[in-house]
Amino acid sequence: MKFAKVAAASSMLLMAAACGGGGGGADGGTDGAPESIEVWRMGDASEPQNEFMDSVTAEFQEEYPDTEVNVSWIPWGEFSQRFQTAMVSDGPDVVEIGNDQVQTWANAGALYDVAEYADAWENKDDFLEGAYANGTFDGAQYSVPWYSGVRALWYRTDWLEELGHEPPENWDELVEVAEAIEEEKDAVGFAAPTDFVNGIASFVWGAGGEFAAQEGEEWDGRLDSPETQEALEFYAGLTTDGISPEACIGLTEVDCAHADFANGELGMFIDGPWAEPQIAAINDENQDQWATAPIPGKDGMAPAFGGGSDLAVWATTQNPEFAFEYIKVLNSKDNATAYSEVSSMFPAYQDLLESDVYQEDPVLAGAATQATGDLRLFPSTPNWGHVQWELATVQNAARRLAEGEDADAVLPELNGELTEALNRPVE
Repeated sequence: MKFAKVAAASSMLLMAAACGGGGGGADGGTDGAPESIEVWRMGDASEPQNEFMDSVTAEFQEEYPDTEVNVSWIPWGEFSQRFQTAMVSDGPDVVEIGNDQVQTWANAGALYDVAEYADAWENKDDFLEGAYANGTFDGAQYSVPWYSGVRALWYRTDWLEELGHEPPENWDELVEVAEAIEEEKDAVGFAAPTDFVNGIASFVWGAGGEFAAQEGEEWDGRLDSPETQEALEFYAGLTTDGISPEACIGLTEVDCAHADFANGELGMFIDGPWAEPQIAAINDENQDQWATAPIPGKDGMAPAFGGGSDLAVWATTQNPEFAFEYIKVLNSKDNATAYSEVSSMFPAYQDLLESDVYQEDPVLAGAATQATGDLRLFPSTPNWGHVQWELATVQNAARRLAEGEDADAVLPELNGELTEALNRPVE
């Protein structure tokens, strides 16, 4: 990986920068570059990620040797408070931001309009169209896409070849292949855990449904719309019809599927390619037979939850030009590829996802194809987190239907809960 080659040089440059003193904002020398750039990353750093960030610093300092780069890691649970504080006091120059948060903070005035710099960047037209559009708000460009994580359908290549099946591309084929696996391999065909909102969403979106829609200032729940109800009934029916075991009720994809798939007791499930080392740690005996394919929708490849991060320039920076110069280095195509190796996330470049790097790796290929398809996010309101993690409304809908309750009774009740929760006052 490229970052590994320059890590040592990075350390030397950082030492040189430290000797020269810090303090952002003032002229650091080269072409008016500042003395320092402050970068906020989200999450908890791993050693490989720190090495990667060091390599980016070294590369940036090849052009701006007198500019120190300070990288701070902000736990995801603290980002909102830190962002609010940064709006009235010292903030960063460059910030990683969850792609579902861009419009919220752009609307709050926390982000800088980078349209001038982004339009001049040669990489702009190679971004996934939907991912780039995610940074657009009210006619301005407040972020550029960095990485995304999508889930895909995991399956055993040897089993499907022996059974004469291709990976399923729609719901009917999913059931057909799952039943063949159970009959011929004495294993569970497909796992449908009920506490799996990201996976359930693909079934809902794949049937033309949605969880909620905004009408003016209000949110209207759509849990009991015909399309969403059809999807939830199909997903829960995988359990009531005996394709997915009842043991998956109340579980996530990790708890329900990893061990069984590793041990040859499960044929198909949905998760991201990042699950490979977790599964291999359980049992890697058949690792050379693992592969992913796009998630089957009702009539073809389903949309997928397109979670991930964007890169933005903080509104109060005194160095917007150099902040964006740092973003260009951090998110160059070489570094986007290198970071995907560190993080198991995908770059947001269409041409990279279509390259042999991703398409010739059986575990990455299906997810990479999924990433170039229809990616969606959950309702863009701070209240969605309350719905997903505290009320668990979607999970409860899937669970109750999988336990055999009537959709005509369950879904209107939970849709009322959903609508009320999404319209709670936001501080």
